[in-house]
This record gives sequence, structure tokens and C-alpha cells, in this order.
Amino acid sequence: MTFPEKVETVLLDAGGVLLDLDYRYLRRLCRAYGVQTTEETLSRHEATARVEIHKVVRDGGRVSDMWRDYFHFILGPVGIPVDDQPAIIDSLWEAHEKFGLWTVPVADAVETVTELKQAGFRIGVVSNAEGRVAHDLDAAGYKGLFETVVDSHRVGVEKPDPKIFRIALERMGVTAENAIYVGDVPAVDIEGAQAAQLTPLLLDRHDLYTDQTVTRLKAIGELRGMLLSG
Repeated sequence: MTFPEKVETVLLDAGGVLLDLDYRYLRRLCRAYGVQTTEETLSRHEATARVEIHKVVRDGGRVSDMWRDYFHFILGPVGIPVDDQPAIIDSLWEAHEKFGLWTVPVADAVETVTELKQAGFRIGVVSNAEGRVAHDLDAAGYKGLFETVVDSHRVGVEKPDPKIFRIALERMGVTAENAIYVGDVPAVDIEGAQAAQLTPLLLDRHDLYTDQTVTRLKAIGELRGMLLSG
């Protein structure tokens, strides 16, 4: 799709774009099961877990069915025994319901969103989530920056269904013509945004999708440079 001549609206994914998994918490949990790892290692395996989600959705699966598999893709490679993984994943779900797991702001993301808002861009979030993403964004430092936060659990439709993007556009009273969407999983975010007639940008922090033909960002701060350079 052609990049809009004038971008007025910026929609963003939450997990992987604005919020990271709390790798420090996950590292402590692994340590409790006798496995030593690093936050950097967990981040790398989490990125590859998202690649697996991309493959499943590309083949017709649903993101909301991938919770357990997603963590298996992280825990297995760092050395957590298969027999221990179900209990850990159960505890992760309980922790997510109580206080959230995607709670750490992505580096430079709060600053980028703040500058874009101050520059007059209309900004919103479209996320496949479990009902608490608006709260977690506020707690991570984004409070007051978004006109709307569309949480798939709350609206009953998930990406890549274009309906979820249209909900955001309708809430904000804008059209797709001058809007972009920044996501990090091609089959979920890029294809969904394209189906909703949004111009997609792929945040690919680990260079995992070099085959993608859409605009790729290595860091969220590149969005600031792209939109504010004029």
C-alpha cells in the first residue's frame, strides 16, 4: 500500500510495540525452577514465539488460542523441563490476571508517543489482549496519550479481523485514508491492517521478518523520525 501523503492518525499495537513482557519477573520464575537465564535471552525467545504465532495465524489459527503454546516456545528453549512447563504457565496466567505480565514500556516508546501527540497526531491502540491492556498502558506511563484503546477481549473481535481496526477508527471519528498502524506480527497486524485499508508498518526489533515488503522499523523511535522529519 502507498504511504499516505499526510498521516493524521497513528494506531499502534500494545504488546511488542508499546509494552514488553516483564522479563525480570519471568527470569525469577525460571530461577525458582532451577533454570538460570537472562532477560536478553528471554526477550529473544519471546520474539521467536511471536514468529510461531505468525505462522499459526497465517495458517488459519487464532491468537487467543495460543496462550499456552506461546509460553512453551519461550520456556522450552531456556531449559525449563517439559513436565514443569504446565505449572509455570498456569502461574503466569494467574499473575497476568492479578497484575499483568505485559507491563514494561518498550524502550523509547513513551517518549515517541508523547512527541507524536504533542505534534498533533491522533493516536490510538488496537490490541489482542485479555481485558486489562488499557490499565497496563496507563501504569506503564502512557496515561492520557491515547484517544481510544481497543482490547479484543472487550470488543469480542481480534486481529487480524479488520473489524477491530474499524472499531478504533469509528471511535476516533477518523478514516483509514490518512492512518497508519504499527504492529509486530505480520499475519496478525500487517494483514489485518491492510484488510482494514490502513497503511501498516512492521516493528521488527529482532530482524525476524526480512522477507516482508512493508516498511519495517528496527526501533519504535524511528516512527518519530519518520513522521516528524517534515
